[in-house]
Amino acid sequence: MKNNYDQKLSEYINFLKKEKIYEKKNLLKYELTLEKLQNWNNSNFNEIFKWYLKIKKNNKAKIRFQHLEKLQKWNYNKQKGIIYHVSGGFFSIVGLKIENAGREVSNWDQPFIKQRNLVGGIIGLVRKKINNLPHYLVEAKFEPGNYNSIQISPSVQATYSNLNQVHKGSRNEIIRAFYKENFKTIRKIWVSEDGGRLYKKRNLHWIINTDKKIIKLPNNYRWLTLWEIEQFMKKGTYVGPHLRAILSLI
Repeated sequence: MKNNYDQKLSEYINFLKKEKIYEKKNLLKYELTLEKLQNWNNSNFNEIFKWYLKIKKNNKAKIRFQHLEKLQKWNYNKQKGIIYHVSGGFFSIVGLKIENAGREVSNWDQPFIKQRNLVGGIIGLVRKKINNLPHYLVEAKFEPGNYNSIQISPSVQATYSNLNQVHKGSRNEIIRAFYKENFKTIRKIWVSEDGGRLYKKRNLHWIINTDKKIIKLPNNYRWLTLWEIEQFMKKGTYVGPHLRAILSLI
C-alpha cells in the first residue's frame, strides 16, 4: 500500500531548514522521529499480533528444573569453585565477595555469570526500506527464561560461542545474509549488560542499513516498522530487553 512517508519527511526537513535548525549529521534522527509518529503503511496490528500468537502456540519447547549436578555438558570444578561448560565456551558461574560497596549493605557474597573473555556476543538490527518506508527485521525468539516464552527480539541475538557453533548447532543465517556485504553501518558500539548478575559482560550492538532484496526467512522472522514495534512495547512483556536496548541507540 502506498504511503506518504517520504513526502512528509521532505516537508519536515524543509521546515527544519527554514527554521535554520537542520543539520545533515542528524538526518537519521529526523527519519526516526517521523517513523514513530504514525502507522504510515496502515498496517493492521491485530493481524501482526496474531502472527506472534501463532509462533508462540507452535513453540513445542518444554522446560523443567534440573539438578545442577545432572546438567549435561556442565561440570563443577570443586577446586576453583565454578560451574563451566565442557567446551570452555559460553559462560561460567563464579562466586564473588563484595566489600565496602556503599550499597544497602556494604559486604556480601553472591554468584555471578561470567562470560568467556568477558564479551557476550552480537546484538544486531537490520534496517531496510520496504515500499519507501523503513522496516526492521525482528525475530519472535524463544529463550527458556523468557516471561512469555517468545519475545520480539533483534535480527541477531547470539553469543560468540553460538556464532562460532561451539554448540555444534546451525549457523546464524542473518549474519551470513546481511552482515557480509552490501550494508551500511548505522551504529556499532559495545554496550554493557546488567552488572548485578553478569560479571563485566558487554555485547556488540550493531545496526545496519541494507539494500539487499528480501530473502525467504523462517516464519518467526518479520519486518516491522518502528510504529509496529512500539505497539508491541505498549502491550507489556512482549519485547525482549535486547531489542529495547538496541533501539535506545537510535
